[in-house]
Amino acid sequence: MKIYQVSGLGANGNAFRNLKLNDDFEQINVPWLNPEKNETLAHYTERMINQINPTEDFLLMGLSFGGIIVQEMNRFINPKHTILLSSVKSREELPLMFRFSSKINAHHIIPMQFFTSKHLFSYMMMRKLYYSKKEDAIDDIFEFKDANYLKWSIHKIVNWNRSSAYEIKNLTHIHGNKDIVFPIEYIKDCKIIDGGTHIMVMQKPKAVSKEINEVLIQL
Repeated sequence: MKIYQVSGLGANGNAFRNLKLNDDFEQINVPWLNPEKNETLAHYTERMINQINPTEDFLLMGLSFGGIIVQEMNRFINPKHTILLSSVKSREELPLMFRFSSKINAHHIIPMQFFTSKHLFSYMMMRKLYYSKKEDAIDDIFEFKDANYLKWSIHKIVNWNRSSAYEIKNLTHIHGNKDIVFPIEYIKDCKIIDGGTHIMVMQKPKAVSKEINEVLIQL
């Protein structure tokens, strides 16, 4: 069975490379698309779905912002199961800073050069944000640095509010208790990875893989 996976903000499929999953499942990365002008999240998600074959049994797995995307995909397609890694399931699980930013549009004043720059300061701050170390080798993961894509994505994250018009029947949320992007104190109904940061999928792949495989073996 195929597992269609969507990575985090600006990241490519390399974010999942350390996972060791059941051999009966094939991991397929769904790459990010450049958003169209004034595109809604729903329309963007529909375009992402064009990379998925919904005529056969499949799973969805999303990391961080990718977790929001795969939940939105449940509007239009019916996976056997949806797995969230280091993500959120509702607006209430977003940190207060994100929710406050949506009201005053504080995120609009963040210069996109902060994310796209190769300067030492930006590099060090990104590592601090993700609790990463030099040996984590994240340089080849954060590939999508287009300013319009980043600005659009950040706006969609801070304003996200999952619609009650659709229900996700089979969902597993795996989250680290050291995640500083989406702090654990706001997260409900999840499997906790002790010491897991926002990039626990890379730093603690054995623990994350174990939790995922426990889901897969039941399918």
